[in-house]
Amino acid sequence: MDGVLTVLLAGLAGAAAAPALAWALRRRKAEPEDVTLGFLGPSLAALYLLMLALAVAAEWGTISDAHQGATTEASALHQLYWSAEGLPADPAGVLREEVRTYASTVVNHDWPQMRRGALDNKSEEMLGTMKATILNVNPPTAAASAAQTDALNQLVTLNAVRAQREDDAGVKLPSGVLAGVIATSMVVALFPFAVGIRPVLPSITLASMQAALVVIGCVVVFQLDHAYSGPLAVQPDPMISLVQQIGAPQ
Repeated sequence: MDGVLTVLLAGLAGAAAAPALAWALRRRKAEPEDVTLGFLGPSLAALYLLMLALAVAAEWGTISDAHQGATTEASALHQLYWSAEGLPADPAGVLREEVRTYASTVVNHDWPQMRRGALDNKSEEMLGTMKATILNVNPPTAAASAAQTDALNQLVTLNAVRAQREDDAGVKLPSGVLAGVIATSMVVALFPFAVGIRPVLPSITLASMQAALVVIGCVVVFQLDHAYSGPLAVQPDPMISLVQQIGAPQ
C-alpha cells in the first residue's frame, strides 16, 4: 500500500509541475510549435522507454529469481526434514532439530538482513553442521543409505539457493543505468517546455499527463531496485509455512 501511495503521489507531483511551468512561461515570446509532430520528440521518448525497459526488465528478473529461490529453498528443506526418518533414531532427531532451527533462522535472521542488502554466514554455518550430522551416520541398511544420499542432495540444493539469496541481497542496478533513467526522464518531461508549448488547456493537459507518467516510471524503477525491499519485495512466505508445519521456533 505504501508503494502504491508513493507512485500516486509522484504522478500527481509530476502532473502538477507541468501546468505550473506552463504558467511560468506564459509570457514567452517564441512561437510555440506542436513538438509531437517533430522528429526529436519521438526520438527522445523512444530513448526514455528503452532505458526504462532495460531497468525494469533487469530488476524484474532478479525479483523473479528470488521468488523461485524462496520456494525452492523451503521445498528442499522440507524434503531434508522427511529424509531424516530413514536415518537411525539419534541422528534423525538431531537433524530434524537442526532443520527446525535453520528454518527459523532464515525467517527471523536472514530475511531482515537481506532487506538491508547484506547477509552474514550464520545460516551457511548451520548448513555445514547439518552436513556433518549426515556424514557421521553409518547407515545400517540400504534404506538408511538411500535416506543419507537424499539428505546430502537436498543440502546441495540448499547451499546453492542460500548462495543465490546472498548474491541477490546485494544486487542493484548499475549506477549508469539509474543515471540514464533519471536523465532521460527529465529530458522527456521538460522537452515540451524547452521547445515551446501553447499555454492552452489541451496542450497543458497532455504535457501534465506526460510528466506524470514519466515521474511514475522513474519512481517504479527505484522501488524495484532491491529484491528484498520495496512494494514488491520477496517475502519468506514458503519458509514461514514450513516453520508452522514442522514446529520450528517462531
